[in-house]
Amino acid sequence: MDHNTNLQISHPISDYIKALYKQSYPELFPDECIMRLSNIEDNLCDVEASGTILEVRLDKEVYAMDYSVCSPAPESGIKEYWLEIDYERYISKDNVKPCVFYDAERLRPDKDDEDFYINVLPKLIGKDMSEALSPALKKAVKLLAGRCNGLYQIGSMSSRGEVSSLRVYTQAMKADMIIPYLKDIGYTGETAYLENFLKKWDSPHILNFDLFEDHIGSKIGINISTLISTVRASYKLLEKFREQGLLLPDREKAIKRFINHPPQKEPYIQNVLSHIKVTFDDDRLISVKAYLEQSSTFINEDADHYFYPWQLNLELTTACPLHCPQCYIGLNTGREMPLETALSWIRDAKKSHVRCINLSGGETLCYPHLERLLEECAALDLRAAISLSGALASKERIKKIIDTGVDEIYVSLNGSTKEINSLTRDGYDDAIKLLALLQELGYDNICINWVMHRCNADDLPDMLSLCEENNVKKLMILGFKPDSFGNLDGYPTADQMQSVARIVKKYKGPVYVDAESCFSQLCALIHKSVFTNMNRGLERGCGAGVDGLSVNVEGKLTPCRHLDIPEEYDSISDYWENSKILKHLREISSKPEDCCVECSLNPYCLPCMDISYKLHDRLAFRMDECPLHENYAKH
Repeated sequence: MDHNTNLQISHPISDYIKALYKQSYPELFPDECIMRLSNIEDNLCDVEASGTILEVRLDKEVYAMDYSVCSPAPESGIKEYWLEIDYERYISKDNVKPCVFYDAERLRPDKDDEDFYINVLPKLIGKDMSEALSPALKKAVKLLAGRCNGLYQIGSMSSRGEVSSLRVYTQAMKADMIIPYLKDIGYTGETAYLENFLKKWDSPHILNFDLFEDHIGSKIGINISTLISTVRASYKLLEKFREQGLLLPDREKAIKRFINHPPQKEPYIQNVLSHIKVTFDDDRLISVKAYLEQSSTFINEDADHYFYPWQLNLELTTACPLHCPQCYIGLNTGREMPLETALSWIRDAKKSHVRCINLSGGETLCYPHLERLLEECAALDLRAAISLSGALASKERIKKIIDTGVDEIYVSLNGSTKEINSLTRDGYDDAIKLLALLQELGYDNICINWVMHRCNADDLPDMLSLCEENNVKKLMILGFKPDSFGNLDGYPTADQMQSVARIVKKYKGPVYVDAESCFSQLCALIHKSVFTNMNRGLERGCGAGVDGLSVNVEGKLTPCRHLDIPEEYDSISDYWENSKILKHLREISSKPEDCCVECSLNPYCLPCMDISYKLHDRLAFRMDECPLHENYAKH
């Protein structure tokens, strides 16, 4: 089973709240705040969210926490809307009434968007208030010309009893333009303190204010954020607030813990410091609040592992009737994992929040209790995948396996013809028969594992045709690992990798095609575009100890099925949190060595650690044998 999954755009609110249940920040808000979010979950259970915000005070010991939810809303003539629920409301189960904010990026000074005023604004504040406030809003937008691109959001605060005004957020504008703009739109309050505060900041800020029919409210908000959303940039922002005496030390430490919390892979949720809002009223600073975001789209480049392991591989047996030239394990002993040992690890995987179980060999069909394990995975709502060569695949056995509800069946095949396949694998006829059998039995999730070698790289177009002819849903390109004798002969050339990447990018057929994440060089080429490279963050390379782990046939925990460095721990969670080997793997993931230092792809690539370990007897972010080095060396 591959572990390169795309970030999801939105999840149910419950997913975000459940992720918070596993965290604790008593310096910011008591655990009771988090538990009371269940009221929001109950009342807004149908809302899909692309992110949430926890709103906390930084300058005073106030432990209430307002909560906001961002949801896509293309059907409303807007891209998204935000629901903000005050702490006083969601602690009461029967009064979870939110303030509502619409994205307003359509409203620009260089564009008259009359449709927004006719069809969108009335949905937010009602027809009468829309007619009353539209002239003032149009004026506020027009006066943004030369100052910023337009508005960012508008909101109704009616749930707080503010029924005659509209909360308006501009897009970011330079600090020296904010006071003149406020005066132009009719703000009559004092601005000396605000002006002095703004002089301390260089970056553009989002301005927010309350817009009435004939005046601007006295309360003014300034959203201060970083131009680049990274952990390091967030640290600098916090430091500047601390230097100005606007951030309590314990709050700063807790926020750093929040944004350094490892992301959750599925559903993908990452903690981020969105911005800090400073609010003024009657020219007095009245509050400083941090907006802590749970994001489903932000990629934390600084994270070195997921909070929970996403995938567990169980090596059930070392037995196999084939003798493939590329084989990675010694098949002489024919050992197998006891049934109770395998069941125990599957049950522990569920407790440790693992989502996917990969059952492997040797030849997986050599394991006599395979169906029992698949049934246990289904009973525990764990996704299960198996890899088969086709050897020993009788119709009766495969039907029993399908009946367990197995999620994916991967067929191992390295060539579109017997001649090409036999250069690295045995059992071509068995694999082709298995593909036909899976179709005959009506199985929908047929996948192929295709290990790319120098001798089969040019065969990819014909492999894609074979996939289409056999109703294959996914072709996963696997990276070539050292065989059981420690050889890496036949590793693909740079030209071959670049050619395969071009084919994958251009392919528009029905088969999903990608490379496994530990074939990081190819992933970096596939996911590279003119403007960026999406092969980054935790998904950019070797997943050993990052998003997955393995249990070898002896029942010992290892970083992955290939990197067999066994350790004995009582539980997956204990291993995930305390293993020195996993900690070392995570630490070196940001420290390229030797040729990788000089490679321009290294921010988007983390080569297979197994290659470094088996060929050089050390764990390191380097691959001396990488053929891309000369092509992408920095000059």
